[in-house]
This record gives sequence, C-alpha cells and structure tokens, in this order.
Amino acid sequence: MSVPVSDDDLNAYVDGQLPPERAARVAAVVEGDPAFAARAAAIRAHNAQLRNALDPWLSEPLPRELIGAATSSKSHRRGLGRRLLPVLATAASLCIGVAIGWLVRGEVLQQAGTPVTFQRQAALTHALYATDANRPVEIWANEEERLVRWLSKRLSFQLHAPSLNDVGFALVGGRLVAGNEKPGALFMYENADKQRISLFVRKDGEHSRETGFRYALEDGVGVFYWIDDNCGYALSGNLDRTQLLSIAHLVYGRLAALESSPSKQ
Repeated sequence: MSVPVSDDDLNAYVDGQLPPERAARVAAVVEGDPAFAARAAAIRAHNAQLRNALDPWLSEPLPRELIGAATSSKSHRRGLGRRLLPVLATAASLCIGVAIGWLVRGEVLQQAGTPVTFQRQAALTHALYATDANRPVEIWANEEERLVRWLSKRLSFQLHAPSLNDVGFALVGGRLVAGNEKPGALFMYENADKQRISLFVRKDGEHSRETGFRYALEDGVGVFYWIDDNCGYALSGNLDRTQLLSIAHLVYGRLAALESSPSKQ
C-alpha cells in the first residue's frame, strides 16, 4: 500500500528534493488531484516571492566592522569575536524569520514580481491553507468575536463572518493575509466530509462600482468573486460550480443583512 502524500512530501517535491521513486508518486498525485495541484502552485508562488525578496539582502556583504571584530588576532578581539558570532547568527536568523513570517505566513502572493489578480490571490490563499492540517487559521471559531474584532481593526473596516451552518459548513476560524499592497482577511469553513471553503475579503479601492458574481477556475480551485461597497469578496473551494454559486449567493445575502443590522455593527 502506498504511503499518503504529506505536506512535507509536497514541499520537497516542489523544491526538487525527493528521491526519484517518491517524486514520481507525488507527481502522479499532483497531476490527478486538483487540490494538490493548487497547493503545489501556491507553494511555487510563495517560493518565487521569497527568493525575489531575500536574495538581494542575503547577497549583501557583512559590515566591515563586524568582520574585524570577529576575526581580529588580538586576544580580547578573539574573545569578542567568539561572543559576537552567536549573536550575529541569531540576528541573521531573526531577520530571515521575520521576512519569512511576512512573506509566507503573511501571504504576499506575487509571482516573479508580478501582482496576481484578486481572484487568483483568493484561490492561492485558499489552496495554501485549506490543506493545512496543523494551522489553517490564526484564531479559531471558538473565539469568533475576537477574530472578527481583530481582523476588522487590522483592515480598518467592519468585517463579518456569516454563518453557513445550515448548508453544512461550520466556521473553522480566520487569519490576516497580505495581498499585493492591501491586507485581507480569510475566513475558513469546513463540512462533515472535511471539505473546506474560504471567504476572502479585501478593501478594493481600484474598483469604485459594484459588480455581479464572476467565476474563475484557478489551478483547480473554483472562485466566485464580486465587488460590493469598494470591498472585494471571493468564495473559493473545490466544489461543484453550482454548489459554490449557491453558497456565494447565501454569503452575499447574509453579509448584506449583517451590514444593515445595527446590533451587528
């Protein structure tokens, strides 16, 4: 019996680090499963952005003063160097960690410096986190009030997490995500079959008028998206197009009701 493909396998496959036999197995899964294909595409997009952002910084020479302090032949300099090198290593790790935290966990979804479209950003973000078994969200649904308050504060406008329980999808939680230039919010939902859909919301100043529902298929992920009151909304998932549209209409109606309800403001 073949070993299931894990997230570690998928990351190693994208990086070209798997043994040939295992790589062939993962490649077959990616080619035959739209969810895995979308996940692989999301990882590639993040890797490209990470390289673009970090390569210039990592290629900069170490400041001359620090090299001198670390390599001086004087005994007290040697002592300083020995004490300084771990500090430098820690500082470098911290800087890289912060950059990775913003680019990978913050989801700056750009490919080779080219901003992605709103609907593709929604699809890639969904693909990245819908398959995350450990930490798909930053704040879980048992703290929904805190989640909505926190995201609303970060995006500087009132957000809502519409209930989808009556169509079988319960709120998992949500997280802050970063786009090309504007932050966004992601609300994740899951049904009894462990299928996940996500609602991506971002202030969209580029569009001044409302739009009807539009559909896009991005690397196997279906996306219904629309603009309402200068905000972009996108519902993403690996569902049948008709089912996803039905839920998108439900989301639209419930958001409108929540916005018009004084008790929810």
